[in-house]
Amino acid sequence: MEWLKEALKGLENAQELEKKIAEGIGKNFVARADFNALNSAKKGLEAQLLQLQESSVKESDFKQRLEELERKIAEEKDETKRKEREADQEVYLRKRFDQAVGENKWRDELTEKAVFAEFQNAVVMDINKGKEDQEILEGLTKDKNYYLNPNRPIEMPSMGRVSLTEVEENKMRALMGLTLKD
Repeated sequence: MEWLKEALKGLENAQELEKKIAEGIGKNFVARADFNALNSAKKGLEAQLLQLQESSVKESDFKQRLEELERKIAEEKDETKRKEREADQEVYLRKRFDQAVGENKWRDELTEKAVFAEFQNAVVMDINKGKEDQEILEGLTKDKNYYLNPNRPIEMPSMGRVSLTEVEENKMRALMGLTLKD
């Protein structure tokens, strides 16, 4: 406050004025060092507040992503369980199908797959409730050439051309009632 004493030097009631001004400065004004300290503290707190707001936004995004991942995991678990049930059901139906087929042999693998797919659909149909698997399969394969024919002809090599002598050939012709060859 030396600057104040210098400014008031030479005035009549300088001490009273200095006292009143000092009281007013203490109540209404802040020293520069105090102002700078408070201002830097304010800026630091504002920066911390901004960081907290940003982390709050990031946390909210994180929570949303976490919820999304949890939802996807639950969906994948449900899908996995569904696929396991379907696989178990297919194994069960395959066993029933194979028992119904018995010793019959399919003409090819594609036919077997197609008939199995039809069998899977037919088993759950209301019209087939109470029917035996064999009966359902017979309905699917009746009058169709799906199985290998167990009595198919065996391919034998030909015997070739037999050449006969002229005497043998004449005997054959005579037996058959044909004219003799000269």
